[in-house]
Amino acid sequence: MSDIFISYARVDRPRAEALARALEDHGWSVWWDWRIPAGKTFRQVIQEQLDKARCVIVLWSATSITRKWVIEEASEGEERGVLVPVLIEKVRPPLGFRSIQAADLTGWSGESTAPTFLRLRADIEVLIGVPMKVGQAAMPSPHANPKDGLSYAWIAPGEFWMGATPGDTEARADEKPRHRVRITKGFWLGETPVTVAAYKRFVSERPDFKMPPPPDFNPKWSKEDHPVVRVTWDEAQAYCEWAGGRLPTEAEWEYAVRGGKDGLKYPWGNDITQENANYRGSKWKGTSPVRSYPANAWGLYDMAGNVWEWAADWYDENYYGTLPLDKPADDPRGPQSGKVRVLRGGSFYGVTRDLRAAFRSRCAPDSGYVFIGFRCVREVVP
Repeated sequence: MSDIFISYARVDRPRAEALARALEDHGWSVWWDWRIPAGKTFRQVIQEQLDKARCVIVLWSATSITRKWVIEEASEGEERGVLVPVLIEKVRPPLGFRSIQAADLTGWSGESTAPTFLRLRADIEVLIGVPMKVGQAAMPSPHANPKDGLSYAWIAPGEFWMGATPGDTEARADEKPRHRVRITKGFWLGETPVTVAAYKRFVSERPDFKMPPPPDFNPKWSKEDHPVVRVTWDEAQAYCEWAGGRLPTEAEWEYAVRGGKDGLKYPWGNDITQENANYRGSKWKGTSPVRSYPANAWGLYDMAGNVWEWAADWYDENYYGTLPLDKPADDPRGPQSGKVRVLRGGSFYGVTRDLRAAFRSRCAPDSGYVFIGFRCVREVVP
């Protein structure tokens, strides 16, 4: 899967190649070359690459504005909300695209330090996030919390698209409208859900709390590397405070699960199999050991599946509609009050729709079910 798909007319190939090289040098993967594998048709390959790309760049020139396939590819990008138009000649875009602001590279000669290219690069980062190699270079190594013995990963501040992924037919009304969110401060987030072993340490130091009743799939809490479950929202918050932190906000949670890859249905892509996560029908018949499945791009495990995770926010199905659409919302913290708290991530008991990065669930805060766990945020690491 490529991060970026470039649509262009054949005569503009040198300009497309220069742009592709500059974007690849920054760390993104780019599909721009029309080489077709044996056994595939041109249209098959184009459609596959369009479907997988997280950003579609269209190069408008005197030739491309007359090419049907370029207009069709731009239309697909616009429908998904991932289109970035770029002028490489002084032309009027085709009717239907003139209201979309286009980046101006008409005078660009390929320099990666040119202000016009840097502005385009920044616009792409807002849409799909910083390239992985750039983001990883800026992130400190995971930190072991001496209080609970768990590892915490650094999540750098940034912006992302929160809510229903464009083109996701399973998206629910409470995931809309999709909106920009700015996380203004970095934070440390548990690499895994809180484990049985860590929660045992908590109750040993806080005698006013007890281990919840063990579920059938973890008798006597013998599987200490599994997530602890049957913990209420208040108990989860108390644990996080003891560990030096708090529960993540819903916005922080979705920012982290996406791992800098906006526009995807799941943390890893747009498809799901039993190799990706622990959900209904898996071999575990309950929770699985943390880290049993690959981490996301920011080193976080079990953000999809295994156990639902408490968020700090109250739940309101209409909350997204109260946030600004003309500018990013800074560090939203949910409604001021409510009756149920937000749950995120899906669980071993859930279906694939629950594991989508945008999916929102909720539960009464005094509930403690066998499929609910949590992880913590720490804003400062001593």
